[in-house]
Amino acid sequence: MTKHTAAQLAALLAAVGIGCSLATTLADADLHPLVVVACTAAVFSAVLSLALDLVARLATRTFRCPRCAFTVRAQHTDAGESRRWQEIAADHPRHLGDSRA
Repeated sequence: MTKHTAAQLAALLAAVGIGCSLATTLADADLHPLVVVACTAAVFSAVLSLALDLVARLATRTFRCPRCAFTVRAQHTDAGESRRWQEIAADHPRHLGDSRA
């Protein structure tokens, strides 16, 4: 299991835990079952979406050109691939006319 898969699983478990906690609280308040299901589904979806977005942001590396606004975003890269993208961002084709003409 990779770190990314483990983080996604943790996000899912957190969303399920918060959803179950909310469902229990709302059921104890003697609400209609459809209201409990609707509220629980909405909170579960929001928490899961937020947690998965956070996991994706943590797995993303951003490489920027030091001379312009050129940006490369890569996910799940090893050290060698990160270095390659860093070099591409620093010397991308837009600068070929400036530095080598």
